[in-house]
Amino acid sequence: MQSSTRTTIKNSPDSAATSTSLSLFTRLKRLGPGFVYALTVLGTGDLVSNSAAGAGYGYSLIWAVALTLVFRFAWINVSAKYVLVTGESLIQGYARLGRWVVWLILVGVLINGHINIMTQLVMTGSAADVLFHLPTPWSAKIWSLSFILVAFAMAFWGGYRTVEIFCKILIAIMGGSLVVVAILSKPDPIGIAQGMLVPSLPQSDGLYSSLFIVMALIGTGAGSTTNLTYAYFIHAKGWRNISFLKQQRLDLIFGVFCMFVMGALLQVAAAATVHPLGIRLEDANDLVKIFSEVQGTVGTIIFGLGLWGASFSTMVGVTIGYAFVVTDIVEFLFPGLKESSKNREQGVRNHPVFRACVIFFSFSPLYILFTGVQPVWLILMVNSIVVLMIPVLTPALLKISNDKNLMGRHKNNWLTNCILTLLVLVA
Repeated sequence: MQSSTRTTIKNSPDSAATSTSLSLFTRLKRLGPGFVYALTVLGTGDLVSNSAAGAGYGYSLIWAVALTLVFRFAWINVSAKYVLVTGESLIQGYARLGRWVVWLILVGVLINGHINIMTQLVMTGSAADVLFHLPTPWSAKIWSLSFILVAFAMAFWGGYRTVEIFCKILIAIMGGSLVVVAILSKPDPIGIAQGMLVPSLPQSDGLYSSLFIVMALIGTGAGSTTNLTYAYFIHAKGWRNISFLKQQRLDLIFGVFCMFVMGALLQVAAAATVHPLGIRLEDANDLVKIFSEVQGTVGTIIFGLGLWGASFSTMVGVTIGYAFVVTDIVEFLFPGLKESSKNREQGVRNHPVFRACVIFFSFSPLYILFTGVQPVWLILMVNSIVVLMIPVLTPALLKISNDKNLMGRHKNNWLTNCILTLLVLVA
């Protein structure tokens, strides 16, 4: 976690990035936290919410993807700027408004992290089962258990570096796969343009109302406590002072752009493939089976891999990201557990609290495998409830990021303040 002083980390792995003479190509090579964040939040929540939007309402809700990402970029960019300018962590910043805010975040992170990984656990097994069914009724559960062990190993022993390399490779594979799926679905270009440029809230029809879908999209796009993780990812990357502002902004722009493209492609594919059939999405397997029936084996493999990639990457990202956040909170609330500066320079992943969090987030949701909960309903409901965190976290962020004594000339401009205020009103 960040130091409370504005010191430069001399041994930062990306210390060379402080040079203003770096070319755009060099800066692009140094991208990383934005991709990790993108795949952490672009899990089955976004996949199911966007698929349900396209399946139920065609192309008419594509605009909601862009809207939520505008909110998300503003929120995350402000939080990242705060930690780089002040040298404080987000938790230290929120604590300026009272310790109750820190306790609230802790409860929210523990609950949301538990439920988030629970849904990814179910979806990961379901996707793997569709692609490689084992000759046993327990096939999906076996796959779920196998991949949660892999995710645990990556977070517990591999750390941030391993996760970043994995996410860079996976985001390229998933992006390419969704492009192929969208093209195979033979979408309507005019319908896509109208859905992107002409905001509308169509009359509710089907299993999920249009307002419920938009709430779920806002929850996945702007209101999640997962937004807190980006500031910790840039710290783990080695970006720890004001000289990394330009690099961080470029990194986040690319991450958010990837999220928009994949979210829009999901709606387009579902709108062209599922919507005309009038099929209701009630189970994780429905998403893959529909594409299998319409597009054959290619559709099954590509969409199945996309579903698996989204759920598994989120499982890994949430585990390590939320462990970073909780570790920082515990160190703040209980200073006696704070490690020495030397140990902190070596990385927080050796901290006993971090390791305990990885164990908790990885294995506490296993009971869901023995229930009959429908994952699509669970994901949409969780994403909608998450919106309730916005009226707490966003005004607090506005307060600290507009403090001239803390931020100086880097305090928010009027446009950023308007966007974040609008987010609160929408919520």
